[in-house]
Amino acid sequence: MSDDAIERLEVQVGRLLQTGVLMSAACLGIGLVLWIARGSSTAANALLTGGLVVLMMTPLARVVASLIAYVRLRDWFFVGTTVMVFIVLIAAWVLRS
Repeated sequence: MSDDAIERLEVQVGRLLQTGVLMSAACLGIGLVLWIARGSSTAANALLTGGLVVLMMTPLARVVASLIAYVRLRDWFFVGTTVMVFIVLIAAWVLRS
């Protein structure tokens, strides 16, 4: 894998993580303001729940994005490693439920 490809992957994954955290923070912030202003309303609860879900799904999105990138780069060692990480994340989620 070339240095340019690795750098592009890191930039893309960084943007994905930043976007997920910013979306989550926006939902949580707006939801908190609504909750303080109106109490436990449906909109406030939906925004707070949505913000937490986005925050929890951000690492999973990172793994999926990395998997797609490694497949495109044909780096099979990292494809296998990323698939194993994905399986562990899904298993932890399923076993926790």
